[in-house]
Amino acid sequence: MTADAFFKELKRIILAHPKLPAYIEKSENCEYCNHVYYSKNLIYCFDSLNCTDSMYLYDSYMCANSIDCDYAVEGQLCYECSDPFKCFNCDYLENCAFMRDSSYCYNCNNCQNVFGCIDLNNKSFCLFNRQLNEEEYKEQIKKYQACPPEKILQIVEDLKKRFPWTQTNEGNNSNTAYGNYMFYNKNCYFLFDASHNEDCAYLFDSFYTKNCLDTAYSGKGNELCYETVDVDTSFNCDFMIYNDYCQDSSFCVNSTGLKNCLGCIGLSHKQYVILNRQFIKEDYEKISSQIKQELKEKNLGWHDLVF
Repeated sequence: MTADAFFKELKRIILAHPKLPAYIEKSENCEYCNHVYYSKNLIYCFDSLNCTDSMYLYDSYMCANSIDCDYAVEGQLCYECSDPFKCFNCDYLENCAFMRDSSYCYNCNNCQNVFGCIDLNNKSFCLFNRQLNEEEYKEQIKKYQACPPEKILQIVEDLKKRFPWTQTNEGNNSNTAYGNYMFYNKNCYFLFDASHNEDCAYLFDSFYTKNCLDTAYSGKGNELCYETVDVDTSFNCDFMIYNDYCQDSSFCVNSTGLKNCLGCIGLSHKQYVILNRQFIKEDYEKISSQIKQELKEKNLGWHDLVF
């Protein structure tokens, strides 16, 4: 089979299979959501994993009892936060980590009971970057808590102008250069919204991957993967979309538990399949090697494939 014939048949199979209206996997009671996995009791949440009892989340992980948060990780009782990491009972935070009982803060770390603060570390009872004692703090924030959020946010924006802004948001990386919002990575290059990756390059919104290149929306456990989108817990796979628990497979869409498969759509727990047709091991290896060799020689990649 030639490469052109392979892509022609693959496109026919893709068009023959209905597309899911929403991707909600291994979740319970999640309404008006899309791309939600291992979650429970969500409403209007998107691209989120392991979240519970929340609403209006986007691109969040392990959050509970939270509302209106973007890029939140391991947070609880948070509201209107962007990029909070391990924060509890906070609202209107941006790029903050290990915060507790705090509001309207930017780029603060390991603080509790702070309000309207910028670039603080290991602080308590601060109001607009002014240190107060506990009694003064509790008394003064009462009048600010009664103000509309727009007024407080404007005060914080004015306060931001007094502090330098870093070029990138990153931390705890080792030998990892270029990117933004990258944390706890090792030996990586050009990452965005990526954490806990090792020996990888060109990742977007990917976590806990090893030896991967050009991947997006990788949840966890991928290794030796190339050109994948929304793939989870897979090994030695390339050109894959919406798959999990796959191994040694290529050009597969919306499948799970595949091993040694090529050009498969909507299959589950199959082996030695090409274009949704079952083969014995010997025939699979012969035909797949011919197709892959031509794809490599012509450097076709995705070619004109559209899903």
